Amino acid sequence: MVDKNTLFGGMLTTLGAAKKTNCDALGIPWEPSYMLIGDAYGDDPVPDPSQTRLIHQVHRAQLNQLRVSPTDSNVLIAEVVLPPEVGGWWMTELALEDKDGVFSAVANLAPSYKPLLAQGSGRNQVVRMHIITSGTANIQLKIDPSVVLATRDFVERSLRNAHARPYTLIRERKTLTSEHMGLVLCDASKSAVTIRLPPSDAKLARREILIRRKDHSGHRLVVEANGTDRILFHTHLSDNGYSFLTLMGTGDWWHLCADGLGHWWPLGRLDTLPLGHPVFETTTKFSPGGYAALNRRTFQRLEWPWLWDHAQQSGMLSTEQHSIGNEGGWTVQDDGMTFRGPEGRGEFLRILDDSRNVDAGRTPGTWQKGTRQTYSFMADGATQLVTGLGQDEQKQAHDIHGLDLGEMSNYRGSILAGEYSGITQIRQIGTVGVTRPRNIAYPGRIKII
Repeated sequence: MVDKNTLFGGMLTTLGAAKKTNCDALGIPWEPSYMLIGDAYGDDPVPDPSQTRLIHQVHRAQLNQLRVSPTDSNVLIAEVVLPPEVGGWWMTELALEDKDGVFSAVANLAPSYKPLLAQGSGRNQVVRMHIITSGTANIQLKIDPSVVLATRDFVERSLRNAHARPYTLIRERKTLTSEHMGLVLCDASKSAVTIRLPPSDAKLARREILIRRKDHSGHRLVVEANGTDRILFHTHLSDNGYSFLTLMGTGDWWHLCADGLGHWWPLGRLDTLPLGHPVFETTTKFSPGGYAALNRRTFQRLEWPWLWDHAQQSGMLSTEQHSIGNEGGWTVQDDGMTFRGPEGRGEFLRILDDSRNVDAGRTPGTWQKGTRQTYSFMADGATQLVTGLGQDEQKQAHDIHGLDLGEMSNYRGSILAGEYSGITQIRQIGTVGVTRPRNIAYPGRIKII
């Protein structure tokens, strides 16, 4: 029976200690992920390192939090929050299970009943497990935010830390150190700025940095990794990420975390729209987050390596010699150093047929001419056809009849009914009228990082 002489606590199991030792030797994080709760069939359990399971498990929950004790660096604190709808059992034994299902730690606790909401005494209950280890430097928690709850204590500590965190303001090239971790504000209003991250080594493992741009100038602002370190973004294009990234526009930001193994992992960013995505804007300004005009802009491969990788893997890359008719795709230029983006100005966008046979034979990014049409001057008692539009007629065709002007060379062999002398004199002067639906014109943009 539990009394004043009963001791409570926990330790790593034999399996857990072996797993942690192996992770330390390989230099990879050990990841406890779940807490197991049991009632020991009503007995008073004594934790044993040789255990491979609880005496009687009643619940399994993903960890909300895993942290080092502020008073002892060799004590690990694991926490779960049990919501009101979970319960109906006693809690006398606890355990930790890692991401691979290894029974890693075991503990006992003073008997506590977790009621169900239906019993009329529902509540959120925090369960914490203190584990003695030989070191906590290589332990990591990965959680699914959709299934965990934050305690008030965690929120308050996070707010205190956030308000206490100093920020660094940078206006010129600078190499950051561990002292600059936290919030970094960058101002490139006067000239281009390059910021170099500190080395992602063991001393910086699991440290985070948020870099935010303050200005909206056109100057280039680069955040580069140190030495051979890499920033692991757009890894669908390059397994090892890239050596730098760019911040574009006021308020653009990236949240990065060092893994201590030469990598910086993105935890978040201002704009997560996929690379290469075309969008319409309701402003003539460029929104922050990485956008350029959809205007066949020329890019330097060395300045935009992720965009060049995207172009090469897009299936929509053509050479300069074959760029006519493929304006909606990417173009590799002959100089070997540059490439061009898609052209979208003044064009309607259409979904690729993709074997439906409504618009058969099209390939991604290809251009298609408009449909040729006629119109009439009823007041003149004559029919005016799209061929042979004089200068005044061209303006009338556009302004009054709503036709766009096309090039006659695109319609060779096209003869419309009634197109013969005697009704209308045919004049091949190089312009025709093509139809368009009613529309509104918005600036086109493309995501370039």
